[in-house]
Amino acid sequence: MDGDTDFRFSPRPNRAHDIKWRPWGEPAFAEARELERPILLSLSAVWCHWCHVMDETSYSDPRVIAAINEHFVPIRVDNDRHPDVNRRYNMGGWPTTAFLAASGDPLTGATYMPPDQLLQALERVREFFAANRTALLTLGSADHAQYADREAALAHLGGAPRRGDRSAPDFDGDRDVPGDIPAEIALQIVRAFDPLHGGLGADPKFPQPDVFAFVLAFAELRGDRDPLHVAPHTSALVTPRRVREVVRTTLEGMAAGGLYDHIAGGFFRYATRRDWNVPHYEKMLEDNARLASLYLEAAVLARADGPGGDGATHAGFGPVALYGGAAAGTIDYLLATLWRADPPAFGGSQDADEHYYRLDASGRAELPAPFVDRTVYVDWNALAARALLRAAFVLRRPELTERALELLGFLREHGRHDVSMAHYLTPAGEPGAGAPLLVDQATMAAALLDAYEVTAERQWLEGAQALADWAGRHLRAADGRLHDRLAEPGVSAGLLARPLPVLEENALMAEVLLRLEAYTGESTWRDRAREILTAWAMHYGELGVAAALYGQALLRYLERPDHIVVVGHRGDAAAERLHDAALAAPRPLRTVQFLDQDDPADAERMAASGFERAAAPVAFVCRGSSCLAPITDPGELGRPLS
Repeated sequence: MDGDTDFRFSPRPNRAHDIKWRPWGEPAFAEARELERPILLSLSAVWCHWCHVMDETSYSDPRVIAAINEHFVPIRVDNDRHPDVNRRYNMGGWPTTAFLAASGDPLTGATYMPPDQLLQALERVREFFAANRTALLTLGSADHAQYADREAALAHLGGAPRRGDRSAPDFDGDRDVPGDIPAEIALQIVRAFDPLHGGLGADPKFPQPDVFAFVLAFAELRGDRDPLHVAPHTSALVTPRRVREVVRTTLEGMAAGGLYDHIAGGFFRYATRRDWNVPHYEKMLEDNARLASLYLEAAVLARADGPGGDGATHAGFGPVALYGGAAAGTIDYLLATLWRADPPAFGGSQDADEHYYRLDASGRAELPAPFVDRTVYVDWNALAARALLRAAFVLRRPELTERALELLGFLREHGRHDVSMAHYLTPAGEPGAGAPLLVDQATMAAALLDAYEVTAERQWLEGAQALADWAGRHLRAADGRLHDRLAEPGVSAGLLARPLPVLEENALMAEVLLRLEAYTGESTWRDRAREILTAWAMHYGELGVAAALYGQALLRYLERPDHIVVVGHRGDAAAERLHDAALAAPRPLRTVQFLDQDDPADAERMAASGFERAAAPVAFVCRGSSCLAPITDPGELGRPLS
């Protein structure tokens, strides 16, 4: 990360660049020790409205500029490029203004501060630092014993960062993964559901696509055999039908409300009102890729239920049309606005511009579109590739497959540090600064497995295996969980010296490992997934509904979703029809594999799994080691199986 000096400020006039910002890294911390100064850490983002306001006001105030340059070592970090720094230092939103000791320990901080408030904070921190100079300069990020009254002293500045109350679930951690955890997480989501407008809670409303993707899969995989008790002391039940209602109300509310851009397509980042209106107008590649995938899955399941998906309508449209329309509009927005021809990848976000987005179509046409961040983020592009691959079959747009494969090929060629994936690419098309992150390895591996499902080309499978192996070798903690980043002795500064396990990213990799078991038949992949899932069983309760990805990984582990294997000859029209039907099948969390009888590696896999050579192409629907009778009619795969 040292040397990443591509600081990015508000696109409107400002003087924030007059502050002598340093990049995050050991040189900045060494300078703070040498000059005996505190550190001012600014966490910003190119899409963040209030970050721009702070650049244009507080960081453009001559008094602020002078005070920071004279008494602090200022460090500027872009949230999107360095999420590992943001994870450790964010004070509750963007922008974050954090004050650190030279060790990297947080002293205090806040989000947006207008000029006068920031001046007061600078003076208070400077006075506090001067009064405790010796203690703070000798403070170690792993040992606070040298300053026993640290918490009381920090309270003088407005309080240390909040830690929150955390407690572990009450069960034996040495047991196998408990089977009721997905139900517990689904129950928390249902209880937080807003029955009037959908979504969780009141306002502001974030779309949280991973949460609703999990409960959608939960309802479909569990069926009606596992009703959920609302609370231990009541007999009231929440059925899978109720869970489907939670998803349906949420998806309809988001697509019909102001969160969705009904002119240009795509979703804004979040809504300030409970009814999904008055959004914050930034658009993120990450959010839109996840939402497109969620709406595509909902369209598939609603279509399988028949016209209108249980007869539900919204403004005269059945859910199939609504879901498919929202997904298609989101895909079209990504391709029209965020796609870059050179290099062939998506940019990360589009700026918030309240005036622009409040205009109608003709009014927007007269103005330049808001700024697009052209930075290529590996994990977000991998999410987008997954959405394109799914959309190709759900929306019957085969050209999207080629676009997705082009994107994944580009990322594999240009976005790697040897084996591992970088987090982003520089404008020159080279891997960006910073240690490899787990999120990029897991998300890219999942996208490569999707590409393998679609193409049956082993290069994609082998690429995913390599990333999973790398993560297991380099990021594994002593308890079996995976750290969020590669430790860099002597390079990682401040709290980055402490790698952290992150539940969502571990859950993503656990799903990759379980999918690898399905494709290869090798139980070691499942064993590694079980190790991760079991290790997290004592920690997931800390996150509440945010543990949805963990619940989904557990669903995949416990339920063994359908693995559809098509056996035939590559290029045979009948085999391809079966393969296409399998890829569009209404089965949540299903995996698909095409085995070519003429390919030696595939023939070996067939023999190991007991799939015999056949004169005509056939499909097998399997769960674990049990398979249904061979299927030759693609229509059979288009219907849900009990």
